[in-house]
Amino acid sequence: MLAAWFFKKRKIAKAGGFTILGATLIAVCGCSIDYWIDWHTRSRYDVVRANINEWDYRPFREGNKLVVPENPVPVPDRLTGTLPVLNGAYALYPVYAAVVQTLYPHPDSSGYYVLEFVDTTGSDRTFELLNRGSVDLIFGGAPSKTQLEVAHKAGIQYEMTPFVREAFVFFVNKENPINNLSSEQIRAIYSGKIKDWKEIGAPESEEIIAFQRNKGSGSQTMLEKIMAGTPIESPLEERVPAGMGGMITQTAEYRNKNSALGFSFRFYTLEMMRNDKLKLLSIDGIAPTKENIENGTYPFIADFYMISANPRSENTKKIVEFMFSPAGQEIIEKTGYVPLPKNESYRK
Repeated sequence: MLAAWFFKKRKIAKAGGFTILGATLIAVCGCSIDYWIDWHTRSRYDVVRANINEWDYRPFREGNKLVVPENPVPVPDRLTGTLPVLNGAYALYPVYAAVVQTLYPHPDSSGYYVLEFVDTTGSDRTFELLNRGSVDLIFGGAPSKTQLEVAHKAGIQYEMTPFVREAFVFFVNKENPINNLSSEQIRAIYSGKIKDWKEIGAPESEEIIAFQRNKGSGSQTMLEKIMAGTPIESPLEERVPAGMGGMITQTAEYRNKNSALGFSFRFYTLEMMRNDKLKLLSIDGIAPTKENIENGTYPFIADFYMISANPRSENTKKIVEFMFSPAGQEIIEKTGYVPLPKNESYRK
């Protein structure tokens, strides 16, 4: 019954040829039950809906929010043959979904299902998928030390190309009287040395509810870098929201509006999960504006990467090169990120 529903709802076809139903059933049966449930049914869609509105950014859907370059790639120059499977951080989905819409053949003319080639599972899950060959190219933050160790043990070498620069931001409910934190105060809060808002200038005593993300997520990895070797206090389970969307929602709606402190990336917070109950904090007196990212004055700036296993396929190389073309740079800028010039990116 489940298989019949699945095949009715989804076109099982690849660019350049159709998948045989029997082979698909065999492959499905070979998957573990846990993986099948996690990937293909309720939990996967619940997670995505909690972090982004995937429908708004689905490639080739009429009326989506994806950037369309003023000079799009001509149809004959779009990718052909084996299409790379793309995945990555929720925050970057509007960028790489726009790449698919710009470079991939239209699914109506090629007989494939677009979500077979572009998806978002969050930064921590993407490296697992890349390691086992389910994904060809991921868009996100640099891997954590643990993720690099896992890849090394599996004999996998990552090829990483930075292509956009973004601000890592901290936020509170807009009713919180604090508007600025120093870098040292951030480290003191997340190490457990500062536990009360009054210690950093609030007029009244109130416990700081400092939310964190799960290990391996892009934002938690960024927090670890900011801590610069200072140990992070282990949070209570209730202070580790599920996904970046959960971080934003819980910080905005925590039962005591002056208590919660959260973090994420600027574009995701301001555009993808916009919440009028939040305000971004300045760090060391510098606001996380696009201008301050460009001039490098905001203290917490992160590069996002295109990451693949080495060696890259020819089509994967074409996608990486495309991101530094005028059309690729236009997608990045109009989406709301600060692009890295090719010469700067390839020096890293």
